Amino acid sequence: MIRWLKKFRVTLVVVVALVCFFIWWNNSRGYDDSAMASIAVDESMDESSILEGKDAGGKLEPSFNKYADSWNEQGAVDAADFKLSIDSADYTAVSESGTRIESGLGDRAGDAVALIDEDSWVEYSFEVPQDGYYQMGMSYYALEGKRSAVVRSVQIDGAYPFYQAKKLEFQRMWKEDGEPWFDNQNNEFNPRRIEVAGWQYRDFVDSEGKVYEPFRFYLTKGKHTMRIQAVREPGAIGTIDIFSPVHVPTYEEVLAVYKQQGYKKVDGQLIKSQAELSTLKSDPTLKRIEDREPATEPFKKDSIVLNSFGGASWRTGGQWAEWEIEVPESGLYELGARYGQWFLNGMPVQRSIKIDGKLPFKEMDAMSFPYKAEWQVKKFGAKDGDPYLFYLEKGKHTIRMEVQVGALGRMLETVTDTTRKMSLLGREVIQVTGTNPDPNGDWRLEQNITNLVPRLQLMAKRLDDTIKSLYELGVNEGSSEVSTLYEARDVLLSMASDTKSIPGRMLQFNDLQAALGTWVNGLSKQSLLLDYLIIKSADQAWPKADAGALARTGTMLYDFTSSFTKNYGGIGNVYEDEKVLEVWVARGRDWVDIIKQMIDEDFTTETGIKVNVNTIPAQQMQVLLLASTSGLAPDVALGVEGEIPIDYAVRNGLVNLEEFSDYKEVASRFRPGALIPYKYNGGSYALPENQNFNMLFYRKDILEQLGIKEADIPDTWQEVMDLIPLLQQNGMDFFYPHAPNNPALAINEFAPFLFQQNSEFYREDGMYSNLDSPEAMEAFKLWTGLFTNFKISKQADFYNRFRSGEMPIGVADYSTYVLLSTAAPELTGWWGMKPMPGIEQADGQINRSTGGLAQTGMIFKDTEMKDESWEFLKWWTSADTQERFGSELESLLGVEARWNTANVEALQRMPWQSSDIDAILEQWEWFKEREVVIGGYYTTRHIANIWNQIVLNGKIPREAVEEGVKEIDKELRKKREEFGLNTEDSAKEKAAEGGVSP
Repeated sequence: MIRWLKKFRVTLVVVVALVCFFIWWNNSRGYDDSAMASIAVDESMDESSILEGKDAGGKLEPSFNKYADSWNEQGAVDAADFKLSIDSADYTAVSESGTRIESGLGDRAGDAVALIDEDSWVEYSFEVPQDGYYQMGMSYYALEGKRSAVVRSVQIDGAYPFYQAKKLEFQRMWKEDGEPWFDNQNNEFNPRRIEVAGWQYRDFVDSEGKVYEPFRFYLTKGKHTMRIQAVREPGAIGTIDIFSPVHVPTYEEVLAVYKQQGYKKVDGQLIKSQAELSTLKSDPTLKRIEDREPATEPFKKDSIVLNSFGGASWRTGGQWAEWEIEVPESGLYELGARYGQWFLNGMPVQRSIKIDGKLPFKEMDAMSFPYKAEWQVKKFGAKDGDPYLFYLEKGKHTIRMEVQVGALGRMLETVTDTTRKMSLLGREVIQVTGTNPDPNGDWRLEQNITNLVPRLQLMAKRLDDTIKSLYELGVNEGSSEVSTLYEARDVLLSMASDTKSIPGRMLQFNDLQAALGTWVNGLSKQSLLLDYLIIKSADQAWPKADAGALARTGTMLYDFTSSFTKNYGGIGNVYEDEKVLEVWVARGRDWVDIIKQMIDEDFTTETGIKVNVNTIPAQQMQVLLLASTSGLAPDVALGVEGEIPIDYAVRNGLVNLEEFSDYKEVASRFRPGALIPYKYNGGSYALPENQNFNMLFYRKDILEQLGIKEADIPDTWQEVMDLIPLLQQNGMDFFYPHAPNNPALAINEFAPFLFQQNSEFYREDGMYSNLDSPEAMEAFKLWTGLFTNFKISKQADFYNRFRSGEMPIGVADYSTYVLLSTAAPELTGWWGMKPMPGIEQADGQINRSTGGLAQTGMIFKDTEMKDESWEFLKWWTSADTQERFGSELESLLGVEARWNTANVEALQRMPWQSSDIDAILEQWEWFKEREVVIGGYYTTRHIANIWNQIVLNGKIPREAVEEGVKEIDKELRKKREEFGLNTEDSAKEKAAEGGVSP
């Protein structure tokens, strides 16, 4: 037996080794064309006609690349020798409201048209002398707004030529307000960023940086109109320029000019411009960050020093930063940078580099920064060639680096188009097989779906071509960023070779679409970290990229040994005084840095109350419980999950906020329904900081094609149920969120149906579950009926399926709004958001009640600074503080981190578009949270079980609900007895003592 076990162990080791070798080999391989070798794709076939099908997204404008390709095929060429400047005051038409005339803005004399309100517009007429391509741009002045970039759309002759013209971004200018500040631990913190007012000029370019050059607009000879419309933020227009496309010379052409002018190389010069000292930037999210590599300048081993620039926040097309340099003599210099690019595994990123506002030559529009998991020195030059030479006059110059995604632009567009075609094909399969097909049935898909096999093969070919292009671009062999494309390509080929397997693989097919959508979004982010720029003469050696193994090892050892004594929880100034307010925050470090800076600058300055702030891990509330039971609880905790305060209140661990005389005034900052979860036994024990909320999202273009006007978008669940069959007949679906891997979310998914039936989760002060009431039964039937009777998807990536058109309408939270606003430019103007559906009441009103339990702030009972804690909580939840925190957070992390504050007034001040904030506020009129009771975790658990029993196991709703309620009531009773709360038996005893019937 022992000998057999030894042999088995050896065999197992060999098998594991072989598997590991195969995985390594598969991941480290370069391009593999064997999968495509056996596929005979007819190159003479018209790919676009084969792949087009019955595309439900046909109303969308083409991309710029498709627009240009179409005109190129018709022989379009650049216009020559033309330039026209139109003063903004020389308009031919203007909207009746939302515009005004500004005089004397900045250093510009005269009048300028300012578009103030969203959807305000101004129109100009102009004439061009010949057919051809023209480029355009305008000077602009960003007026005071909500700190976001100014966004405008441009129509030519009453139409958008391509979808990117619907969202042209004109960035503001930002600079640091003073020097960095240091806490009393000598750690460095970023200074505040303030906006710099002034006129700027920008060509009409792709706001995502996915097109190298400014847009070309094809115009026919004669008169045309241009309408500029406000999409976001107020701004004034100076002049509009229309001109022949600009020819940027190549390096070879510039080098010939150098020789002709007799320019000479300088000697003995090595200048480093520290990247963290940028003079201007396009975005307040661009800031100084810390790097612990010893060669990064400057370096301190004992404290935080912000010694580099950019990183993960410097990643979005169009973001730029500018540095001022000074050279001691005129001549030819070499340029470069010390940089870190370890963000996209194996993928190079690009930057457009301008000197004194202009591209020195064409190659600088796409300077590549290869991937490496450590610091590198980049010589600005051709790949594997000598550094370029740059002529600089003696004196000051500016160097601007802008995020450029142009090299990937067409590839990302190809993958996005392929994903959309996959979605279209999936809808056609569903039209044949239904939503729950027999995977073993013979559906004869090839006979029922036109060009099924060629379409699958051509989609695989497009992905294969993209893989080749990525390797040609310089992607490292074995890059994990290519694996998604390999997988999708191989699945498409496999389906093409065995079409009978397609119905049984639709889940895999849909998952691949989501993976490709995520892949496109990921590669659109081109992060780069800079230490310093290098300006040097050719006779000087390039600086070393790193400090060497010995120095790095020493730093690592020092950091390791000091980690045993360093306080990682404390943020900013740490006070040792006896009377200091201790605040714990369950959020990320970047978030807490902002909170602490605001406390030191505003709260402590105004009140004199000193505050220590510590971070605790989010989602680990047991840390607070352990601290509380051991007598080490803080005075105030922020970022506490909404269900937690009652757990402490029932244990007499929190201060009843209603003890304070101005509680009602403070509570009026929030929707009344937002305070429900924090009430217990006649008291209130927390204030909401933020709150989630669901909305109804819809695709205008697709619903219009189905005959549904925007005014007819569903307002009630009955209207939703009337719509679903129409969607499914066209291979589409409605989305309602369900998270099967997170049962805790089921209660929030069910809550709207319950509240809209005018029911509650509990009765008799939380003594019993109310889920067996007639109203709750109706809510369960309506909720689960969407999945059983109407067969909507039980799980889906709504963002990607909404984008592809497969799910043109559905309910989702505010994070979907952020995604659609920032990462779906092709849908600009083609999607909308309104309050979620509800149930019509007897008085004709539609009850849209829903909640969105989020984070709270609370005061611990053991505090010796009760009044100071209340002052802090009042300050933190005030409109001014919440607005500033939201602005600072968005400035630091981008619009993806938009703060969904619970303060109604602060929410209105955030940079939402007016139509969107109106819809949100309408939904908030019905904002209602569920009651949180002791033992309520059983309600959460069994609501998920009830859904599973009804939807997955086919159980009758009443049976499933009654079984669940039985278990919930048992746990509620048990917990109430444990904490000495009123139960049925105790109620009977009290009633008997009083001589009355309970």
